[in-house]
Amino acid sequence: MPPSKHIQSFLSRIPELRDADQRAFLYSDLDQQRVDNPDGYQEAQKFWTQLLLSACKQGLLSTAHTPQPRLNTTLASSDEDDEDDVLDRTQPIEDSEHTEAASVLCFERAGLAARLAFRGDTPTGVDGIVDEMERSGVVVEAGDYLAGSTVRRWAGRFVRRVPMVGRQMAALAWGAQDLQITLDSSLVVRSLVEAAASRVTDAHYARAACALTDNLLSMDVFREQYAQSVLTTRGKLSLEDTRLVLRCLEDQRQATTTVVEAGDSHVLVKFAMRRAQRVQPVTEADRNAFHVVSTRDMIARQVTALESRVLELDHKARHAIVHKLRQQALGYLRLKRHVESDVLAKRQQALDNVERIVLKLQQAASDVQLLQAFRSGTCALKGLNEQAENMHAERIFDDWADQALHADEIQAIMDDGAVVVDGMHVDDDVLEAELDALLAADEQKEAAPDKQKEAAASEKQDTADEDMLADALNKVTISPEHKASEPNVADTKQDRIAMLAE
Repeated sequence: MPPSKHIQSFLSRIPELRDADQRAFLYSDLDQQRVDNPDGYQEAQKFWTQLLLSACKQGLLSTAHTPQPRLNTTLASSDEDDEDDVLDRTQPIEDSEHTEAASVLCFERAGLAARLAFRGDTPTGVDGIVDEMERSGVVVEAGDYLAGSTVRRWAGRFVRRVPMVGRQMAALAWGAQDLQITLDSSLVVRSLVEAAASRVTDAHYARAACALTDNLLSMDVFREQYAQSVLTTRGKLSLEDTRLVLRCLEDQRQATTTVVEAGDSHVLVKFAMRRAQRVQPVTEADRNAFHVVSTRDMIARQVTALESRVLELDHKARHAIVHKLRQQALGYLRLKRHVESDVLAKRQQALDNVERIVLKLQQAASDVQLLQAFRSGTCALKGLNEQAENMHAERIFDDWADQALHADEIQAIMDDGAVVVDGMHVDDDVLEAELDALLAADEQKEAAPDKQKEAAASEKQDTADEDMLADALNKVTISPEHKASEPNVADTKQDRIAMLAE
């Protein structure tokens, strides 16, 4: 199959493929590189793995369909933490043409190299890369995957080698031969399927209000409601991807499927009552409730179609009046009146009646859940009461009273104020007197430095006064006559100070 313009646009945005030398290496026979250049082979293996996963996620590797519009989608790395990988710098692809839904969870092995041809080069080693991805568990054949996890553990190799047996086992896993799917060369990307199933589970339990009716869906309703959860953008969910997601949910015990009538639209999908619980087998009550819900949905679609028909007839009547087509306008109005008064009114009444039945079923389901809660609570209370009886409550409380009384006696002894230390009785008055003596000693120690400071300051002041008097005496002049007449006057400093003082 020749490469499509969508895959060509995708490949042209990858820097490694725009470089002729790097493209020559990546498009060469990589089996030979495994021996001659092991490091280069590992890099090529990582590159092709990421490229194939990204192209599959964007629906570019589907052979039966033309890809849907994919907005804000880039190459997905197998290692999400590797932000430096060059593939993650690829620009988003935006396509505007699409026909049927393309698979975004699996791709065809046949003709893969031809679809990835770019600028005249064909990747001759891509088949070996796919084999390595299958050996490492990154991808698995669709026949093995749809056969179920239990079957895959013991019959994987046998199913791959006998395609007819694989198709039969897959059909049996779905519960009917009517559910057919092409399994010859499809490879399922397990990580993409598991991520899509997780998003579907989150979306379902966010909207499910009644465990009985909201957990029962037809396959058509499932595809319509959870297409965006699988595709991550708006679009139509392919039948192949729908079955792969449902198989993953079955393996996780989150959902189960069964055929109530022939055809995909009558495949019953049952979710577990709660996310933390495992799904239970489909019961007869589930089938009856599903029939009522399906009837309600069918009548609701009929009412919507009739309302659209009324608007269309009204528009045609107005258009005929504008163009002076009186008879045509009357015919449109007459048909509009008939649809409104006869057909639409009866369908609306039928829808109201079925809605009442659905509400009754939901109320009954809620009552059952309430009774189950009371029964569980009663059983739990009964078990606790039995445990309490086995523990002999009266004896426990009697022992408690005795031990509490003994503890009070001990506390009374300790509270009488008598403390015996080393065999001597110490009175509180003696302790108070000793404490006062210690406080007085501390006060004296604190006051002693202050007194020493005062004495030193007083001595320093006396010395200063003496120096000042001596300086004043030196300035006094005595005449010679006075000295002669008073020969006994002392010349020393002390004598001068004494004379000055007189």
